[in-house]
Amino acid sequence: MDSRIYFRPFKLSDAPTLLKWGQDQYYRRLAGFGHYQNLAEAEVAAGKYAARKYSYAICLRNTWQLIGLAELYNRGTSEEELLHTKEIGFLLDKNFSGQGYMTEALNLLLNYAFKKLNQSEIWAGTFKNNFRSQNLLTRLGFKYIYSVDMSMVSTLFQYQEDYFLLKKADWLKREK
Repeated sequence: MDSRIYFRPFKLSDAPTLLKWGQDQYYRRLAGFGHYQNLAEAEVAAGKYAARKYSYAICLRNTWQLIGLAELYNRGTSEEELLHTKEIGFLLDKNFSGQGYMTEALNLLLNYAFKKLNQSEIWAGTFKNNFRSQNLLTRLGFKYIYSVDMSMVSTLFQYQEDYFLLKKADWLKREK
């Protein structure tokens, strides 16, 4: 089956979509997405996404419409961990949820991370109440590892985050 989506780098013209997401409490509540008050702030965010090495706009193949984002971040404290471990982050426009787009996107990104970037493990963190993302991660083979009460880290944070892990060997077994 051909993919219905593709990845591309972010560009300045994505700012209106980022502004829409940034002004919607839904994305802040479920994913901690940044709040943007105006187009200028969203343009700055678009520039930051564009500058990140593994940050991708998820677009519909048939219309080129931006419908989400997916990223790989460095994770670890040692040089070895930083070379072979990443954390994945993702967001899908709520108008496109429940249609399998994020499953396609994460399959593409995980294949890239494990096969091309030679990562040994991928982590993912979700807000405790983001059951849709947790279920997606579980379907993709991630395993729940631990929770962090972020209010214990800083008084700036008032949420709990669950962390999931996918090992390369487990991902490759799924393809057989």
